[in-house]
Amino acid sequence: MARALTLGNGKFVVCLDSHGFVRDLYYPYVGLENQVLGEKHRIGVWVDNQFSWLDDDTWDITIGYKPETMVGYLVCKNESLALTIVMEDAVYNETTVFLRQVDIYNHADHQRDFRVFFQQVFSISESKKRNTAFYDPTHNAVVHYKGRRVFIVNGRTAVGTAIDDYSVGAYAFEGKEGTYKDAEDGVLSKNAVEHGSVDSVIRFSLSCEPEKKARLYYWISAEESLNAAYDLNELVLRKTPASMIHSTESYWHAWLKTRRHDLAGLSKAQQRLFDTSLFILRCHMDNRGSIIASADSAMMEYGKDDYSYMWPRDAAFIVMTMCKAGYAETTKSFFTFCQNVLHEDGYLHHRYRSDESLGSTWHAATSQSEWLKDKILQLPIQEDESASVLVALWRYYEASKDLEFIEDLYKPLIEKIATFLVRFRDDETSLPLPSYDLWEEKIGISTYTCAAVYGGLQAAAKFSELLDKRNHMRAYRKAAQEIKKATIDHLYSKKQQAFVRLARMKAGRVVLDETIDSSSLFGLWYFGMLDARDPLLHKTAEQVRKRLLNPAKVGGYIRYERDNYFRSKDLSNPWFITTLWEMQRAMLHPDTQIEDLDALLVNMDWVIEHRYNSGILAEQLDPYDGSSLSATPLVWSHSVYIETVLTYLERRLELQNPADPSLIHEL
Repeated sequence: MARALTLGNGKFVVCLDSHGFVRDLYYPYVGLENQVLGEKHRIGVWVDNQFSWLDDDTWDITIGYKPETMVGYLVCKNESLALTIVMEDAVYNETTVFLRQVDIYNHADHQRDFRVFFQQVFSISESKKRNTAFYDPTHNAVVHYKGRRVFIVNGRTAVGTAIDDYSVGAYAFEGKEGTYKDAEDGVLSKNAVEHGSVDSVIRFSLSCEPEKKARLYYWISAEESLNAAYDLNELVLRKTPASMIHSTESYWHAWLKTRRHDLAGLSKAQQRLFDTSLFILRCHMDNRGSIIASADSAMMEYGKDDYSYMWPRDAAFIVMTMCKAGYAETTKSFFTFCQNVLHEDGYLHHRYRSDESLGSTWHAATSQSEWLKDKILQLPIQEDESASVLVALWRYYEASKDLEFIEDLYKPLIEKIATFLVRFRDDETSLPLPSYDLWEEKIGISTYTCAAVYGGLQAAAKFSELLDKRNHMRAYRKAAQEIKKATIDHLYSKKQQAFVRLARMKAGRVVLDETIDSSSLFGLWYFGMLDARDPLLHKTAEQVRKRLLNPAKVGGYIRYERDNYFRSKDLSNPWFITTLWEMQRAMLHPDTQIEDLDALLVNMDWVIEHRYNSGILAEQLDPYDGSSLSATPLVWSHSVYIETVLTYLERRLELQNPADPSLIHEL
């Protein structure tokens, strides 16, 4: 199941599904470790001798973010029980506490007593083994812990009453479903401790007059020791959960307003998705530099891994978007992260965990991080990832003018990567040596990688010129121009009338994989290798439009011909990023006029129409029914949406004021 809401503060992330259940909880890093690992933290209600979990199909649930905040808002209606539950959820902006305000509306014509149950299942340090949970009567709270990971679960009603029933027991072990089953008669067994694979359930009792509401608060605090966790629990009691939720809402509202753009020309739905997208980006950014692709662990249920890693390329695009949106200061630690993990030879690996260790990979390698294929030395990398970091760093500098930081990074990061990009080339063709492509599937010399390396070298040349390192500047620009010429010479297919996916060297010859790939077109214009009016770019765009536009009613652009990843029946799936790339290219074309921009803005409603039900964007869509597929939310999808909106705003202002193009920087 997709994650409907993602809430975080740069050090603590909680993901909720469409029923409002906690499904992922990351601590102590964004993306590492997942202390819930997809298990359900169920919520149930007992009233009038009837019990119901919120996922038992008797509830009508709507879920989303409160406008202009990173606070979740759920409305859960149950006609048969004559009640509505409204929840507001937040990760406290200052520290590692997840807070939940729960209002129960009594729609009956008489006073009723409600019992609300919360179940917790932790896979501490991403394992169910050796966990312990116990009820602590001195604090009237439940504690889950293992080693240096401690979680305290507690709550209070609005009238000050606390947990009034509890139980702890074995979960999914030796034939036992879990302690949550104990709640279904409205009473818990008060078992106080269990170890191994465990879950816990706590209960709150409330009384509610007819057509009135009763309120309670629930929270989970996370720390590295029992005493520190108790201190955090006491902080919640002292500050009160109500004030902490209010503080969080106010903080994110202010955060958004500090860089507010004039979105008046956009529809309300487009504006709201813009705000939501900014929050999605920020909550996936660890304050120590990592930026993960998605906190949604649902893919673990179907495969071997998920997206809770930092891909340098994906992260670089998110950094560029944040800089364009005015939040450059939030991205600075990303470049320090890259400096810390950069290989001594000047390249970045496939992906990383948020603690700067190597992430899992399917790129083949030996212990020396290199291998031989067809007698050619290759690295288990995607070269475009290293190049993209240099492009992102230049965008950071343009936004911040932080010259001292650039000077500090020049030798350990900029020069190292640029030197690698210059040297990692074929002597005969001047093309980059083979590496994995953008989509992590094929080894070769992809058009996209060539364009990204060109962009990275041009960025390095600009830094060298800025710091008056003329020899470096000339070397980087020379290599960039050689790669540009080689790309045109070797990767444009006259047969296909387009730049194709990639080339391979065989017996000294360049052999093309003539697949039409949306990233080829995107890379060529995005990194500035080809001018928008270049006839070869125009021909490539025609082939992309002809072959990659989804023919089914849903529309949208697929990644490349015959894409099988999450394929639906006989059609490949459209992606948000590939579709938005084409919108951006059209907006930026020098022949585009204001009326064309207005039409493109209407086309952006395609994105609005295909959001997940909570208002977030998946990685890809079913080509027939438009349902969300794969990681949801995908941070890159939200990043490209923000970038597309800002591109529209900048281009419109530029066209309205052609005599003063500097006005676009006022955005």
